[in-house]
Amino acid sequence: MTPGLVRIAVAALCLAGCADTLRPRAVTVEQPRVAAEAASPAAPVVPESPRLAEQLARIAGEFGELQNAVAKLVAASRQQEDQLSNFQRRLSELESQARSRNAPVSGGFAPAGPPAAPPPPLDSATAASAGDLYQAGTEKFRAKEWDAAVLIFYDLIVTHPTHALRENAQFLVADIFYAQKDYRGALAEFEALLAAVPKGAKVPDTLLKIGLCQRALGAGTRARGTWERVVREFPNSVAARQARVLLRS
Repeated sequence: MTPGLVRIAVAALCLAGCADTLRPRAVTVEQPRVAAEAASPAAPVVPESPRLAEQLARIAGEFGELQNAVAKLVAASRQQEDQLSNFQRRLSELESQARSRNAPVSGGFAPAGPPAAPPPPLDSATAASAGDLYQAGTEKFRAKEWDAAVLIFYDLIVTHPTHALRENAQFLVADIFYAQKDYRGALAEFEALLAAVPKGAKVPDTLLKIGLCQRALGAGTRARGTWERVVREFPNSVAARQARVLLRS
């Protein structure tokens, strides 16, 4: 072989090796994704915190208790407003009755005899004891002088709010309103009595009457719930026996 042919053969072998080195390689779709995943840091996994859940539950419970407290305050305020309006109405009725009794006789005729002496004023609560007020109120109650009895009992309730006779006095006031078919006023007095003396001896009777007022005002479902409470909490009382009869009917 001549030297020229040798040089040509060496050059061909060199070109073949370079061509194999420079030949482009196939790139698949998976390679860029894998490379990108390798380059980017993994996103942190944040575990759910049980302590945060407990805090949220506690906040929700406190919020519910606050709502209940606000609802009780609103109900108590409404009861006091109802009591005050009933008391003012009774006073207005008594004043109008007193004006009509003291009106001059028409026709120009003088009265047949000397005017009757006005009744002695009732002792104020600062001078009268709770027992005296209660006795005077019950005497008016038996005589069916309802308005006078209510005023006397109110005097006892306001000035002796913690006395043992206060419960009976306010129950009689509410009972007077109920007998006069003033069911809204009676309900306000019974509910105020229950709030003021929640563990008193007349609680079963008070609940029974509350249910009667609710039924008279068209709230039959609430009345049944109140009577069921009487049966549940005071099963051996006379009021519970009456409540069972009312529930059956």
